[in-house]
Amino acid sequence: MSSSTDDSKQISIMQENREILQEFAFFSALPVKAIKLLAFVAERQHFNTKDTLFEEGDDYGRAYIILTGELTLMKKNQTKQNVVQHFHQGDLLGTFSLLGVMPSLFLLKASSDTTVLTIAREHFTKIQEQFPEATALSLKALLREVYQWERRNLTKAEICCLNQTGATIL
Repeated sequence: MSSSTDDSKQISIMQENREILQEFAFFSALPVKAIKLLAFVAERQHFNTKDTLFEEGDDYGRAYIILTGELTLMKKNQTKQNVVQHFHQGDLLGTFSLLGVMPSLFLLKASSDTTVLTIAREHFTKIQEQFPEATALSLKALLREVYQWERRNLTKAEICCLNQTGATIL
């Protein structure tokens, strides 16, 4: 394979990564140059069914965008793992971990063969250093996402469970 073919393929993947990142409010508010850099450093990873991405207590330090497949979030009680939620193609997970150390309260496993696009905290931190406005823009987008998430969940919550809501009041 020629070098120009390799270069063309890399540019194509970077362009695809940039388009994917721009679909998410957390990234789309960033300066165009910052998104381009993130697209360049983003990594695609493949996980087989039942592979563990991270366990409870791990500081996984990256965001995941599901390109194909399904991931299952689980919480262990005394005797077994309980399914909390399933995530599918187009879902973004782990944005909190880009902003700082945050040990996971959950286990995340591939429930089918899955490909993800990942952004590592170390790369995101470098973007924040190069583009000082990135931190404020990211926090604003993240706060909006938390608000919308809690609002959706309040409409589904039963009266008995309302005392477990209130993340937006923190």
